[in-house]
Amino acid sequence: MNLLNIAKHLLHLTQTEYGSENSATTTDEIFVAERLFQVLKSFKDSYFSELYTYDTLEFEDEYDEMTDAEESNDDMTNEEDTDDEMDDYDETDHSDLKNRFTLEEMENIIEWVDEHPNARFATISNRFRKIKSMNYITKFREYIENDGTRLEKLKQIKAFMFDEFYLKRTIKKEALHDTDLELYAIQKARELNWDTFKANAQNWIENKRTLISKYSSHQILNSDHCSFQQEYVPPRILSFTGERTTEVAVKTKYNITHSYTVQPVTSANGHLLDKFLLILQEKENTFGTRVQQNLIIPPNVVVRASKSGKSSDEKHHAFLNEVLRPLVGKKFLLFLDAWKTQTDLTKFRAVFPNQDSQLLIFPEGSTGYIQPQDLSLFRSWRFIHEKIEHYTHINRTEITLSDRQYFINMHSVIHNQLSAPQFKNLIKNGFIQARITNETNGHIEKPKDITEHFCVRNYRNKRSKSFLPAKT
Repeated sequence: MNLLNIAKHLLHLTQTEYGSENSATTTDEIFVAERLFQVLKSFKDSYFSELYTYDTLEFEDEYDEMTDAEESNDDMTNEEDTDDEMDDYDETDHSDLKNRFTLEEMENIIEWVDEHPNARFATISNRFRKIKSMNYITKFREYIENDGTRLEKLKQIKAFMFDEFYLKRTIKKEALHDTDLELYAIQKARELNWDTFKANAQNWIENKRTLISKYSSHQILNSDHCSFQQEYVPPRILSFTGERTTEVAVKTKYNITHSYTVQPVTSANGHLLDKFLLILQEKENTFGTRVQQNLIIPPNVVVRASKSGKSSDEKHHAFLNEVLRPLVGKKFLLFLDAWKTQTDLTKFRAVFPNQDSQLLIFPEGSTGYIQPQDLSLFRSWRFIHEKIEHYTHINRTEITLSDRQYFINMHSVIHNQLSAPQFKNLIKNGFIQARITNETNGHIEKPKDITEHFCVRNYRNKRSKSFLPAKT
């Protein structure tokens, strides 16, 4: 889609409608133009080309100017239609209110309703088109009273975690790990008298128990993103005793500040599905022609390019369409985290229209407690990754560690190894710890217990292949 052509036509439409009078550009006009440009960019960066419109909660329309008498007349006129709508309304529509309304929308609606206590349903539904029943208002009040407080506490916990991270890492130069972030979160939760911080996540799982029980273990799936630096830097650095600040040099700053992402799929019966998504960081959102010709893509990898090395709308569509769809049937239950690009049910339904295919989004801030891959798979994935990097360093293997083909081969091998039957209980354990399934588990084998040795081979044509033999 050519953004320049869109801008030219937009200018033509504006001049036709309002003339071409010249005047100095104001600061507000510049700001609006910048926001509009961001909207145009979203068309280019996304595989979607549809512009959705929503009814604003702040728009001053004719209903704000209504007198009480006018509202009364309007209500009398629409009363019969309203009664019909109420008769047709299905109470089960409340189940996805949280997905269709943000907390801010709910608060603004309730504020307007409280300011217009005499307003009847016809007036409210005309003002807010998404309101289908007066029961929505009751549900909004309940949600704001309960979950609204929870979301505010989560915001405070996130802010506290970032402040502590910045202080410890930037000012004090301390080494931090995942456990430190968990400590900060729990510390702030206790300060806010939120003793059920972890329990809330598990309660969410229990509230979904009826839906979960409709699926067998091989139909219950989880997928998550795991990022890696292009150059692995060990967390421990040896230096002289008493040295206050330890500085290190890396091959290129780019390789430790830029990352790439893997996204595998696991099932509750302990299987790692046959394909995973690998997103490499590139200057553009696609590979060049020469790069595409030279890359060797193993059958268990779907490779995409991204400026950030992270997922996006387009990459999520590739995951759903090219990774997940060939591997699942019509009936499955998929758990994903609250990453913005993957929470839209419309995108999910575009690929999986069957209603037996269901998507559940973990509550924000809960994935460290109830996301199966975070609890088991990624620890082993990172362990094997570290061992391969260690092997290439110790043996001075002639491999360019920042090479695209190296990343592809290495993670193809890691995926292959973790697909072995020996790791079935390890993968199942993530779902059991999250309490998604209540099965008993057998002995859990870990990579360090199974693996005999790591080996990396180089080919003279600079195409390397990595493999990791495991015991049988």
